[in-house]
Amino acid sequence: MWKNVEVESFLPEYRFTIVIFPTMNRFCATFAAGVYLLATALPSFAASASFGIDRMNVLFIAADDLRMNLGCYGDKVAVTPHLDQLAARGMVFNRAYCQFPSCNASRASLLTGMRPDTISVWRLNTHFRKAAPDVVTLPQYFRRHGYHTESIGKILHNYAGITDDENSWSTPARFAQINHFGDYALKDSKPGKMKGIAAESADVGDDAYIDGKITEDALATIQRLTKEEKPFFLAVGFYKPHSPYNAPKKYWDLYDRNDIRPLGPTSRPEGVTDLAWFNFVELTGFSDVPRTGPLTKKLAARLRHGYYAATSYVDANVGRLLEALEESGEAENTIVIFWSDHGYHLGENGHWTKVTARDLDGHVPLIVHAPGKTAGRTKAIVEYIDIYPTLAGLCELPVPQGLDGKSFEVILDNPKRNGKQAAFTQVCRPWPGRKRVEQMGYSLRTQRYRYTRWVDFKTKKTLAEELYDTKSDPSERNNLIGNPDSAATSARLAKLMDETN
Repeated sequence: MWKNVEVESFLPEYRFTIVIFPTMNRFCATFAAGVYLLATALPSFAASASFGIDRMNVLFIAADDLRMNLGCYGDKVAVTPHLDQLAARGMVFNRAYCQFPSCNASRASLLTGMRPDTISVWRLNTHFRKAAPDVVTLPQYFRRHGYHTESIGKILHNYAGITDDENSWSTPARFAQINHFGDYALKDSKPGKMKGIAAESADVGDDAYIDGKITEDALATIQRLTKEEKPFFLAVGFYKPHSPYNAPKKYWDLYDRNDIRPLGPTSRPEGVTDLAWFNFVELTGFSDVPRTGPLTKKLAARLRHGYYAATSYVDANVGRLLEALEESGEAENTIVIFWSDHGYHLGENGHWTKVTARDLDGHVPLIVHAPGKTAGRTKAIVEYIDIYPTLAGLCELPVPQGLDGKSFEVILDNPKRNGKQAAFTQVCRPWPGRKRVEQMGYSLRTQRYRYTRWVDFKTKKTLAEELYDTKSDPSERNNLIGNPDSAATSARLAKLMDETN
């Protein structure tokens, strides 16, 4: 009888099984293993920098809960000079969309290049390895192709005991298991074990909060990695502007609170299913936020002010990273990508935070600076699952197989090239912190319309539908489902969802 023998290779992370027949001795088996390895792994090994090919580095920068309130996206109040400068040098995507407006599912989807349904990640406490143990993540793919990969801060999710992913990184991830709700500079802001206040303005230095510490680590890491021979994939994930909206006072001082206004009406629109909304405990759990009922105008204004201050704090930290990269001499050999896991509500339509199937939560900032590629701005629709194959192509790695995403590299050469016909986002009910999914909202976004279908997750029976013309109704308040004039549009988009999602 034959038997299977697992053999370790001399390449990082390569392990395979050969079949040994009774007539084969150990030498023959080892020889066969060597031949197999050379035939299958050598192309990837040859593609690495070890063989003298000068590969692009990747600086992969993430923010948490950051919506489109950046100067480069037309926000006239936001003070974000460093991201605006990056945008001026790179490609700004005006129509980028995440696949799930909640931290864990969005990050898992982006880093695997697969939709949440493909990897069965919808809730906050599900690790993608549970449903897809053999999936190869974006950084893991780069690691397999000769890159040194490191993670500092929040890249994967860190909720309820979820650990990072050791297969993705050449060294253990740092600052990956930080509690958002313990990041205060002043003791009085967080008494005891309970949640503290929702926004803190402390007259302290940048390193008083975790994002400043992440930046200090990243600066030293950039200095170290740019001196090494291997190309690097460095992921730096900031925890802001996620609540609590804490930032050093100097960033609060950049704003006049009266200038910061919601992006649309703050009342709940009529004619919309209750599934579209929920009271997210992330905000109502803070000591100075009421558990139920609307926020006072004074409190709402302070929270918006804090969110903008935290955004400017992130921008300043990004600026320090970009400055360090320039000083290293590797800026022209490094792709820089900036993204946020999803968008955010600041009281618009009566909703705060995230986890809705609406534009403010699904529409996300995406800036890509790739040396040698075109700088500009594009209206092409792209999805976060497209980042994985795009970065692989930009770094001249073999095209990954089995991904849900498609490369948008051609758009980096010509911003007028067409993107996707539509982007897809989904969101579950109850909210992702609960034990099970009962309903799912599947949302399709074209250049003009957003169509959402709410279904029973088990039976797939349609429970409700929404249709918005974002050209005439950017706040998504007038649900056109049932309107005879919109029947053809809703039918067309429903068919598109059935065919492509």
